[in-house]
Amino acid sequence: MLDIVFIVGMILFAIFSVYFYILGRDKKGLRSAFLVSFLTLVSYVLMWQGELTVTTQDGEPIFWSRWLFYAATCTLLMVEIAQLKGISGTKLVELLYLTVIVMFTGFLAARDLTSVKWIHFVISSVAYVLLVMQVLTVKSKKAQWATPYILFGWTVFPIVFFFAPTGLGLIGAALANLLYLLLDIYTKIVFNIQLSSKT
Repeated sequence: MLDIVFIVGMILFAIFSVYFYILGRDKKGLRSAFLVSFLTLVSYVLMWQGELTVTTQDGEPIFWSRWLFYAATCTLLMVEIAQLKGISGTKLVELLYLTVIVMFTGFLAARDLTSVKWIHFVISSVAYVLLVMQVLTVKSKKAQWATPYILFGWTVFPIVFFFAPTGLGLIGAALANLLYLLLDIYTKIVFNIQLSSKT
């Protein structure tokens, strides 16, 4: 099942890397939709190869490299959301710092099989709440459509983490990675398609 999830992820993100590359050829500046899809493709290739993993006592693999790639892709997505909401300057820098803190401490929590992971998880969760509160307090009529991506898409990631082998281990690696794939599709592909249609 894991191989199928990763292969589907590779295929989808390869297709949408090409799609966003072509779509953004005439765009000036950072083509973040392409970079987000391409980096996610690389992440799925590494997970499919079984690289950069740890194994729980129950024999469940944890693909901790996911959170390192999330640090890059979610930072790019934050730049897109900030532009959409008109956030710039020191406020944007603060949001980018919080994004990296969320993802890096998520990486530390995923990589650690001891109870110390919960310290990293709490730090990540606090940074996440601060990040979401700051993003959602900036009101923008043209950015209202992005609120469900933030509230639903982003918030489900730590919930999956909590129940997956990275946390309590109540769901297995196959289901957790399937849920992550669906969330990646929603927050990276669907979001960027909708963003490109709005701009």
